[in-house]
Amino acid sequence: MKKKLTFVLVMAALVVGLLPVTAFGTSHAQGDPVTITFVHIFPDDRDVRLETINQIAADFMAEHPNVTVNIEANTDSYAGVFESALRAAEQGTAPHVVQIEDTLRQIAIDSQSFVKIGDYASDEQLASIADIITPMRNYYNLDEEIWGLPWNASNPVMYYNPAMFEAAGLDPATPPQTFDEITAACDALMSAGIESLEGCINWPITSWLPEQWLSMQNALFINNDNGHSGRATEALIDSPEMLRIMTWWKDLADQGYFVYSGSTEAYTSEGLLFVTGKTAMHLSTSAGISNIMNFAPMMGSFTPEVAPFPKPDADATNGITPGGGSVWVMARHSDAETQAAVDFAFYLINTENDMRWHKASGYFPIRQSSIDALTEEGWFDENPAYRIPLDQLLDSQPNTANAGSVLGSAAQVRGVVVDTIQSIIDGGQDPAEALAAAKVRADQTIADYNSVIGD
Repeated sequence: MKKKLTFVLVMAALVVGLLPVTAFGTSHAQGDPVTITFVHIFPDDRDVRLETINQIAADFMAEHPNVTVNIEANTDSYAGVFESALRAAEQGTAPHVVQIEDTLRQIAIDSQSFVKIGDYASDEQLASIADIITPMRNYYNLDEEIWGLPWNASNPVMYYNPAMFEAAGLDPATPPQTFDEITAACDALMSAGIESLEGCINWPITSWLPEQWLSMQNALFINNDNGHSGRATEALIDSPEMLRIMTWWKDLADQGYFVYSGSTEAYTSEGLLFVTGKTAMHLSTSAGISNIMNFAPMMGSFTPEVAPFPKPDADATNGITPGGGSVWVMARHSDAETQAAVDFAFYLINTENDMRWHKASGYFPIRQSSIDALTEEGWFDENPAYRIPLDQLLDSQPNTANAGSVLGSAAQVRGVVVDTIQSIIDGGQDPAEALAAAKVRADQTIADYNSVIGD
């Protein structure tokens, strides 16, 4: 029997150390005044995404005058938001709507701290799920049960500096598409005498990007069909496909081609290296398209270009996985508050708001109605960079490799991968030996989690 998880168990065993126009959803939140809280990961006042969220909340309140939506954003850390939400739940002060990273889906369910949104949705709201594009419905299993609703959906892309490409004799119209082509471009860029360059290419030290390269090679991250056919019991991070990734990465670092900020999971810091002209290429989330396109002309005096995420080789065509986060509703609130929270969650992802969220960020639209409307108005013709992550997702033929992994201890396993990356590129450890040791550690974290959860 599944054990009921208390906050102490979850935090001690699982969480501590984790250091993007259809009108619907207006039928329930029309009674007595209620106040709900929405917690997200965009605290920076300079970030247009925060402004967009605040406007959406204001519009919701205008349509639902009995509902007050308080917005909280104190950290840009998914783990920090999740940990704080669970702690608040134990203290009886849980927020109502929480933005949760895709890798935290299983632990969110196992924590028993959230309600199934589908249990509170109206028939109209449930019918709107069919409008969500198939890869996102599959990724979040929305055709079976609705816990969280996809919201800020992204995948990785490549940003590059066309002026530097020209200075190195490279054609900006044909950016590199494979590992070998990136290495060759770096040979040219680092030999061109470009004064500001500290390295050729950078990207965040994170497990997410290697997981994308695994998916492209039709390789799994964990066993049991990436956790889709049963709880994972084994990490597959010592595979030949992962070894290929780490060997190439180490080669780039050894030649001085790959550089990074010195911190892990540092998406903002890595973006700053690129927009200030210290690297010529940058791999990161499509969620940063708007910010990078805005800041590079101001901080680096150049206009960047965006290209698809590079493949290990031309045959690695299995596609990529969705990323980003979803919105969940916490349990143990009054029925009126829970219903208002569910209505707000559906409002957040309706067609109109899906479109303006996409335009303000780079998170791709998750609704077919949004894609159709954006296409009809010419948005993608005028802003082709914003179409790239969407095409990458839609071009992926669904299978277990690109469906993403479902793993309760995902954060811990990803942490093992991050440690291993640093041991390889900073410590000079042999990639094969490092990955073999990492598998032992990752398997133990999975076993520890499964022992707490039970069957």
